[in-house]
Amino acid sequence: MKDPRLKERLSKNLMAWPDITAFCFELRKSFLKSRYTSMNDKNLTKKLFAEIVANKEKNWISKRHS
Repeated sequence: MKDPRLKERLSKNLMAWPDITAFCFELRKSFLKSRYTSMNDKNLTKKLFAEIVANKEKNWISKRHS
């Protein structure tokens, strides 16, 4: 990388990734909580992770077969 600004920008983007991911996680969890009002926090988190895994598997399978 010849442009030092590019390296700095990429580094900042990488450092922001955990915060963005946590924000998206909490946003989706809040949405699920509004739909499943009787579900506790632990089960909402499990449901969210199950959704993430299912979507990743679906994308992986569709890419394998294309």
